[in-house]
Amino acid sequence: MNFFKTTQIGLVILLLLQVWMLTGCEQYRELTNDPPEITNFVVPKEVEYGKTVDFKVRVFDPENDPLSYTWDVSGGTLIGEAGPEVQWTAPELPPEPIVPPTAVTVYVYVRDGGEEDVNKMATIIVFSRAYRIAQALSGTYTLVSKQVQGDPVEEAGLLRLTTTTFTRETQNVLEGQIQEPTQFITGTYSLIEPFDERKGTIHWFAAGDPTPSISTYTWDGKLLVIFYPATSTSYIYER
Repeated sequence: MNFFKTTQIGLVILLLLQVWMLTGCEQYRELTNDPPEITNFVVPKEVEYGKTVDFKVRVFDPENDPLSYTWDVSGGTLIGEAGPEVQWTAPELPPEPIVPPTAVTVYVYVRDGGEEDVNKMATIIVFSRAYRIAQALSGTYTLVSKQVQGDPVEEAGLLRLTTTTFTRETQNVLEGQIQEPTQFITGTYSLIEPFDERKGTIHWFAAGDPTPSISTYTWDGKLLVIFYPATSTSYIYER
């Protein structure tokens, strides 16, 4: 009887010892587990409204533990399951394309099963290409020359552009003397695809007139050439 009691007690002690060892090892593993390290975080600095791009994160974990990923953005839409690589679509361009840029923050959180995660943050500038180009074109231009159907016309004038509006002043030149302003037009304008900083199409909307005047433009950073096909009229302005 004593032998069996001793054996039972020994088994209980052995079982308790195993449980303690397992618990202790798990606690030791948690205490000695090194957190993962984010070694590379790839997020574009600028993205055009509505475009889809890739986010990537590279992580080193000393114990090679399974990792979980959480992505968080302040705007736009994440696509697919969270992992070391995800896709993201920038916010859609508002109905009015001439809008200033906006900032979107991106966070990634990586956990290896421990109590703490590691994270990285980046900021993306979301921009409107039309706004960027209109901003580059903005300024005050002086009329250098005007031609109608290839013939020069003596005229002086100014063209003022903001990102959305224009003001055009023209003056006749008679016998080398500039006369009083003969035309003063204000309104809005829009860039029509395809366009870039060097060339494109512009629709001009004079105040109170819903029908645009259509022109093409070329620009080298200093000289702005505007051509109206309907009247074969060209203007060369210098900024």
